[in-house]
Amino acid sequence: MAATTGHPLIRVLLVGAGAREHAIASKMKSSPFLERLFVWPGNPCINRLGDGIDLPANAPMETLVALAKDLGINFVFCGPEKPLSDGIADAFVLAGIPVFGPNRAAAQLESSKAFAKEIMKDAGIPTASFTLARDRADCRAQALKMLSDEGGVVLKASGLAAGKGVFVCKSVAQVDAGIERLYSPQMQAASETVVIERMLLGRECSYFVFLGKGVPVSIGFAVDFKRLQDGDEGPNTGGMGCYAPVPWLPENAGPQVDAAVVQPLLRTLKARGIEYTGCLYVGLMWSNKGPQVVEFNVRLGDPEAQVLAAYDSRDWLQLSAAKSGALPDAVMTTQPNKSRRAVAVVMASAGYPYGEKPDVPAVVPWGLIDAPRNMASGNVQVFGAAVHSDKSTTGVETGSGRVLTVVAVNDSFRHARAIVYRRLEAIRDIWKDCQFRTDIASDVVEQ
Repeated sequence: MAATTGHPLIRVLLVGAGAREHAIASKMKSSPFLERLFVWPGNPCINRLGDGIDLPANAPMETLVALAKDLGINFVFCGPEKPLSDGIADAFVLAGIPVFGPNRAAAQLESSKAFAKEIMKDAGIPTASFTLARDRADCRAQALKMLSDEGGVVLKASGLAAGKGVFVCKSVAQVDAGIERLYSPQMQAASETVVIERMLLGRECSYFVFLGKGVPVSIGFAVDFKRLQDGDEGPNTGGMGCYAPVPWLPENAGPQVDAAVVQPLLRTLKARGIEYTGCLYVGLMWSNKGPQVVEFNVRLGDPEAQVLAAYDSRDWLQLSAAKSGALPDAVMTTQPNKSRRAVAVVMASAGYPYGEKPDVPAVVPWGLIDAPRNMASGNVQVFGAAVHSDKSTTGVETGSGRVLTVVAVNDSFRHARAIVYRRLEAIRDIWKDCQFRTDIASDVVEQ
């Protein structure tokens, strides 16, 4: 079917239930290529932008594929890593429906950090030296040796751990605390193999690129604040805030990462018979040595997706559909406005990340949440993740975990921060049992 402008129209299935998918849905709603947006499993915030699919979150994949075909869906955008590691892209492509998201083989870059490190080693990609541990005793012995030799060590669950499986250790006590978490019942499956790495020095940031048909398209850099508390204290989380762009990087940072990381990675994967379609997230440590890879993820980050969606004025539906073959290759007429500055801050429940405190839910009214459809407007936007329907329909009930992300765009980080924190305080007046960092982007307020 074609639009009156001559554009083909797409029926999209957006897979996911978090603030990342809420931001992606908001981008898609502003695209002239969208005919209809379906979301699964969705949440009350995302479902205000698209049609929810009446299937439980644990529905068999073949049931979802069959229903998508019945609904005439002709493009799938998968947000989270878990369905990708389970092979959702393989299932839809086999059914003839293009997917933006890597197949199961390529998704191992995130679902197996051991696999990712081996690929980096084969490709000659700059990264930290590492060893692998197969059990708790071996892990502790190797970690303590590296701690003694290097003065620090990083322990990583090889499998998916929702951003909670990385422990940066500078003492024996921190090694033991990290091992206790890694081998706890909640994380033991992800820690069947543990990656033990030398600690990299520098400043951390992430690079995002859309891959597939045609040339790679850079979505840009962002800085994510992974620690729970101000001053980068407390445990690692899935991310407590973010800013974009990254003013302290060299002007040619994107081409450097493309040459040193992205192209060698694609060549090495292709040599193994693996093609990559989707967003590649390159976690980096940047120093006078240039970029060194900390990790790969196989999707847009969270909260990076929220801040990049606000910062980048391009049509993500057109870009992602073109990379997947659902649209002709995209020739973008607009580029990101480099004068824009975007800041995102995550609001989490009291018990996050380990559920060690009771969470007291609150109802946040829609007036404090609803985001405009056009994210380029520069207004403050709030994206929902762990939210539930409120029976009164006046708002959403807060759940457990990372619940809301507040984002603003302005001409300076100082102004964007001020807008975000005003909205955060307004929400905290209602949701008193929450936590958020107060120092997101404070290091770049003059830039």
